[in-house]
Amino acid sequence: MRTSLLATAVLVLGAVSVSVTTQDRPDKVSGTITRTFSIVANTELTGDITCAVADGTPCFSFAVPGIELRLNGYTVTGKGDPVTGCGGAVTTGEVGITTNAQRGVVVRGPGLIQRFRNHGVQVAGSDGARIEGITVSTNCGSGIFVPATSFNTLVQENTAIRNGSSNPGLSCGGI
Repeated sequence: MRTSLLATAVLVLGAVSVSVTTQDRPDKVSGTITRTFSIVANTELTGDITCAVADGTPCFSFAVPGIELRLNGYTVTGKGDPVTGCGGAVTTGEVGITTNAQRGVVVRGPGLIQRFRNHGVQVAGSDGARIEGITVSTNCGSGIFVPATSFNTLVQENTAIRNGSSNPGLSCGGI
């Protein structure tokens, strides 16, 4: 009986130890995404991403605070026109990455966010978000959009190229 109890304790401790080490590993993503990818742990791209999500939904959405999405030099591509990015029409809600009101989240480059029919990155209702070292290009809205509902946002070392819609009254692009 004593040996059985000791063996059970060792197995339980071993399982807890394995569980703790696997949680420290970041999620890895590449290929085609057909529904919004909810970021629930540190996540890194291991290849280019093609977003084929439903119209009007984001490609990536932070679901918990205090985590990071690392682009690792890869490209995240939306459904926008390859030449113009959007063809003049903005699709509400269709962004590359949204911070989704999460605190202390980070989008870290290098990497390219392109051809979304709204914003490339939308810092929505977040506090302490960081957007660093990315390139945003040919997105129909702004490359990086930080509305007045977000606070203490750090946007640094980013490049914005040819973002914005040609329709009057819509976002003019840039950051």
